[in-house]
Amino acid sequence: MATIRKRGKASWQAQIRHIGFPNQSKTFKTRLAAQRWINSTTSDMEAGAWNDLRLQRSIFVSDLLRRWRDSLHPNTKVFCDSKLHTVEFLARELEGVSLAAFDNEFIMEYAKRRSETVRRSTLGTELSYLSQCIDFCRTIFKTPLPFNPVHEVRGVLGQLNMVGGSRCVERRLRDGEYELLQDIDMTPWLGPVMDIAVNSAMRQGEIFRMKWSDLDFKKGTIFIKDRKDPKEKEGNDQIIPMFPPVREALLRAREFTGDDGRVLHVTSTKSIGDAFRRVRIKAGIYDLRFHDLRHEGVSRLFEKGWSIPQVAAVSGHKDWTQLKRYTQLKPGDLLTAYG
Repeated sequence: MATIRKRGKASWQAQIRHIGFPNQSKTFKTRLAAQRWINSTTSDMEAGAWNDLRLQRSIFVSDLLRRWRDSLHPNTKVFCDSKLHTVEFLARELEGVSLAAFDNEFIMEYAKRRSETVRRSTLGTELSYLSQCIDFCRTIFKTPLPFNPVHEVRGVLGQLNMVGGSRCVERRLRDGEYELLQDIDMTPWLGPVMDIAVNSAMRQGEIFRMKWSDLDFKKGTIFIKDRKDPKEKEGNDQIIPMFPPVREALLRAREFTGDDGRVLHVTSTKSIGDAFRRVRIKAGIYDLRFHDLRHEGVSRLFEKGWSIPQVAAVSGHKDWTQLKRYTQLKPGDLLTAYG
């Protein structure tokens, strides 16, 4: 509802009361100017383009990130574990930042600061999730931002070569490195987990979510529910073979966790990465990630002479482009194969 009242002899006060927005009022010298302001402001409110600094100062980016996550993930489970961790990291990093301060300049400064410690691909992923969040909240929650500032800044950052695609993963286990890791004193369940990863090419999150009911020791198979895929977030299930080293590792794991519920009784997938990081640091290895064990497992299958479809049936990759970035064959082994 909007009203115009005359104030004194030479001014007109316009007032707007619109559901979902704070009351607005402004004084003009003519009634026509007051009516134009009412029409323009009301139109912006209804189109989701209205901007009010007082309202923006009361809305925080961290709250939008968590609201976006909570609106989507419990129902559709579109967030993989790494995306959930990144969104929570962004929420912590941007705690206390209001929409009034969330402009192009702020995003540029954030990007410059993060680029000092992370790769271009990591920064690009963070900004991509942040941009998705803003688009979602502007559309669904009518968040009072006239445009998405992350869109504009990402284009500039691309020209500055500050964001970009990830480089091919080339890290494989070096001679004697895996044995060195196994000799380190570690939490009892980590040894079997490492063996499962390197011999099955399963991801960290897949091992964490694995249940005893997913394992068929008679048929020698492992059921993996909702494997990571850029298009299919749910229902991308797969059954992979349980190779003998994996079977042996699972039986060892059962000694520590029992055979009920999940194979690993840890609180989160992050627990695996944290435990592995402590072990590799003790071993004096500083450039190896737990995910590199999956990379090693895929490469070993190719070195056994397996075809692309055979390897994909274990790793879950859908095409050669995806598989290639994880596969680094050792030149010495290729020489032997050629001979």
